Amino acid sequence: MQRRWSKESIALEILSMYESGETLNYSSVASSNLALLRAATRYFGTWEAAVNFSGLNYDEIRRYKSWTRERIVERICELHKQGADLSWRNVCLNTDPQLAAAATKKSHFGSWREALEASGLDYDTIRRYQEWDDDRILDRVREYADAGKPLNAKNVEQDDITLITAARRRFDSWHLALTAAGLDYKEIVRRAPFKRGQGRTKNGKIRVNA
Repeated sequence: MQRRWSKESIALEILSMYESGETLNYSSVASSNLALLRAATRYFGTWEAAVNFSGLNYDEIRRYKSWTRERIVERICELHKQGADLSWRNVCLNTDPQLAAAATKKSHFGSWREALEASGLDYDTIRRYQEWDDDRILDRVREYADAGKPLNAKNVEQDDITLITAARRRFDSWHLALTAAGLDYKEIVRRAPFKRGQGRTKNGKIRVNA
């Protein structure tokens, strides 16, 4: 029996394919789901318009036509640099469901742990990201301050990347996290030890990355 399509049912089918990690560029859908493609072009005029109606970015879908091990690692590293929560649940449900589905295929890595470790990341550390909340972050920041540890961003990145990544995610910046903990950000920057290679501003002051 021929399926009866509508704009809403087409969008739901596209999202279902996306969340399953299926490739959504035109040629792939023409091979895997021709009925959907025909319905989409009939209702929307173009496949691109149908994908965009579904709330997805067709430019990104077209750019990454298919997932490879190399592309998966590249995407994971890209998200890590952005400070994204790379715990399995968050990536699967929020950050990039297509990445999660592709990474765990047997033809790629078989599991999210293997994908993270292939990207040079510690799975156990990443898994703990999801346990951070505002209070825990602020308590840890205050512990650092009470222990006299340097709290400029460069030092914390080297000492506890999990803390600073979680802080940036929850407070938008390390600066705001320090302020929320009741600390003087400007004073922390002034106290940061000068290291060769930091350089100076035009007026002769030390430039510190915090």
